Amino acid sequence: MPLYARNPRIARVCADLGITRELGEGIRRLFSEMRERGLADPIYEQTSSSVKLTLIAVDALPAEVTARLTSSARAILTVLRLHQRPKGTGELADLSGVTRMTATRALAALEEEGIVTWRGNSKRDPRATWVLGQL
Repeated sequence: MPLYARNPRIARVCADLGITRELGEGIRRLFSEMRERGLADPIYEQTSSSVKLTLIAVDALPAEVTARLTSSARAILTVLRLHQRPKGTGELADLSGVTRMTATRALAALEEEGIVTWRGNSKRDPRATWVLGQL
């Protein structure tokens, strides 16, 4: 099925302004950009004759949860949001600019809040990773 713009003029303006780069990438990019900024996913509804997009400019994490997080935990959360793929403890420590021990404590706090999930086979699994949960 070929991609096409429902409104070619709007599609052209968006391309000229750098909002979109290629036809059909707008919705994927919208979800990605909102997740990177910690916002709730947009609600996208499509019928045969219309598209309805609801943007909810609310942080995916409640304010009281964010307030309980340390700056290290928030930095690690930002890294996970930006990269959108599983990362190991060491890599998260490096990317967020904290020590491995600090990252371990921050990840434990994030896991306790239900924000991240640990995936590994054993406690010392060198391939174990952390993934961002559904916020």
